[in-house]
Amino acid sequence: MDKQKERFAAILVFGGIAFYFGLTHYNTVILWIFGLLGLCTPALVGGVLAFLLNVPMCGIENLLKKLFRRNGSAKSGKGLRILSLLLTFVCIIVVVAMVVLMLIPELQKSITSVMYQVQKNLPGFIDYLYGLGIDTTMLEKQLASIDLKELAGQMITGATNMVGTVVGAVSATISVLGTALFSLVIALYILIDKENLSRQTKKLLYAYVKQPVADRIYHVGTLTREVFGKFLSGQSIEAVVLGVLMFVALSLFRIPYASLIAVLTAVCAFVPYIGAFISCGIGVALILMVNPLQAVLCLVVYQVVQFIENQFIYPRVVGSSVGLEPLWTVIAVLVGGEAFGILGMIFFIPVMAVIYILLKESVNGRIERRKAAQQAESMDTILEESIEAMDREDEEEQ
Repeated sequence: MDKQKERFAAILVFGGIAFYFGLTHYNTVILWIFGLLGLCTPALVGGVLAFLLNVPMCGIENLLKKLFRRNGSAKSGKGLRILSLLLTFVCIIVVVAMVVLMLIPELQKSITSVMYQVQKNLPGFIDYLYGLGIDTTMLEKQLASIDLKELAGQMITGATNMVGTVVGAVSATISVLGTALFSLVIALYILIDKENLSRQTKKLLYAYVKQPVADRIYHVGTLTREVFGKFLSGQSIEAVVLGVLMFVALSLFRIPYASLIAVLTAVCAFVPYIGAFISCGIGVALILMVNPLQAVLCLVVYQVVQFIENQFIYPRVVGSSVGLEPLWTVIAVLVGGEAFGILGMIFFIPVMAVIYILLKESVNGRIERRKAAQQAESMDTILEESIEAMDREDEEEQ
């Protein structure tokens, strides 16, 4: 008991000293924290990258195991893990290449078409303004000096240069070359030897933390891994299915920019609720420049496909995997978007799902304990009443 008091007093004294030092040397402490985070950045980024890549890698690894079992071979171990990891990178590269190859030509085509439609409908618009009594002389002079084809080429070139500038700025800002290299190496080591690392982490946890607390931490970590894995895999499958359905539906109705709208829909599907409005709005705006009637048809087809996806595909693929009610999903999107933008909208859904499951377990546990306590009290009451009844019978017999 004396040792515990001494330990508490030492913690209180040293904690007070550290708190006073932090208040009086605030800038120094902040510099230390940022320096420590800078040193740990490759490890943190590698851990996040390994966590994200583990989802498709596990799926590919399970498929390879089933395939090898059917063929009568029992290939397993690090060889199968490395093969799954290589196939994961190949799949990612193929998906990115397909998106780029489909998106850039369609984007160039849409910009050129929009410029052509503006040039074609501009005289009618000027006549309309003239009929309203608006002087369009200055507007006609300005428009006559503009070469729309050259402007379209400048817009495409400017967009490409802007993307390159943004990538260059990001690379220069966070020193992405060295950090990405070390992070990728760390992620590869984590993914290849994840069972051993998991076992070592569990041993450290139970060695230095009391068992009830360690059990709770281990349960939260396992639950987080399962929920995030199911969410990412379900969201990826849902995005692919929605993109394919949108492309097929728009192609059947001969709506222009079908592939562009389908790719935008698949990419924006990772942003719940808002992503659908963004992709639909961009698609309708592009088609509106070509044919207003087809823009209305595109809006109707898009909403029908979105309704089918929300009613029949999303609940089976994503909703059942996360297990979160629609109200809490909306709250997660709003809170995550307000705090961290688009990434917050995406990743706050599984975070809210983890919190929801933990809260539900806590509430159910409390209710069960109260029921057990009430049952024990009722049993004690029944036992006391039976004893009192037996005593009264004994007294009556005497």
